Amino acid sequence: MDSIRFDTVRFATKSRYISSVNGNLFKHDVDMTTGEIISIEFQSKGHEEIPFKLYIQANYKSNIMTIEFSSKILLADYPLLISAQTFRQCLLNIEILGICKLDIDSILKDCYFNKLHITKDIGLKLTSDVLDRLNQCTGEYRRYKWDRYMDGISFTKDVKATDCKETLTVYNKEIEIALSRNKAFLNKTGNAVSILDYFQNKTRLEVKLENRRKIKKELNITDTDFDSVMNVQKNILLAQFDKIFTPNTPSTDSMQINNIVDYGLWCIIRLHNFNLKSIEQEIRDINLYGDKTKGAMGKQMKKIRTMMQAHLNQNYEADSVIDGIRNKLK
Repeated sequence: MDSIRFDTVRFATKSRYISSVNGNLFKHDVDMTTGEIISIEFQSKGHEEIPFKLYIQANYKSNIMTIEFSSKILLADYPLLISAQTFRQCLLNIEILGICKLDIDSILKDCYFNKLHITKDIGLKLTSDVLDRLNQCTGEYRRYKWDRYMDGISFTKDVKATDCKETLTVYNKEIEIALSRNKAFLNKTGNAVSILDYFQNKTRLEVKLENRRKIKKELNITDTDFDSVMNVQKNILLAQFDKIFTPNTPSTDSMQINNIVDYGLWCIIRLHNFNLKSIEQEIRDINLYGDKTKGAMGKQMKKIRTMMQAHLNQNYEADSVIDGIRNKLK
């Protein structure tokens, strides 16, 4: 398994680890009575010369500083993502911007993460057929909702509690990096052609952990300090992928339509673009089955699912897309 890598991180550390702050670029919160600076804040948004996410906020009274940035801060080394090997370089690149100085050694020893976007880019051309296959092969389709857009798909566990939410996003990185919104960033790297070449036929998978409790739970760690996070052994991307996509081998790989009822089911499947959740919701909406006949609806949904899976296996070679991605995540 490759070492864990991130597209975005946010961490907290001590305010005393920042110095030589550029007063023209940082906002200041000042105690009007004493004239003492309470806190400082910098956001890259609105600064054309910094075309990537960077946020720094230091509160001198609480002695807590929060820093958040994306892997674009690595500029020409952007494809490497944020990792144990590149984290120091990320902090050095903040200093190179000329906005402040950081006590990098102290930060590495004394920080904890409270946001991690765990990321991996794999060699896979994300075609419409692949996206359709992902859309169609959600194992527990009642547990996950998905949002399909032109060049990607996002799967989210359908729960209300924030700490229980689980999201896996899969999208075409080759198309995303070439969008006009990334032009300023690519120009600043001085290495745009190489970066664009690197992301050819690349698909990005990402899991977002948005607080310390979720990080500890999902990564099986007791602390979120630098060493704990960077030495994680769990393959969270593969684990999340396996939760969503499970083998669905029917009793036969050959789909058969033997009567008008089978044909009707096949028409329903195509009408809903192989979306089992959409089919089930429409059946509920039009009240085909009452409370006393839920078992009958379950049997019908099982038949629809078996027919759909047999068609997929017959036309796409059973689970080939899913297994191919799974192997690339190992």
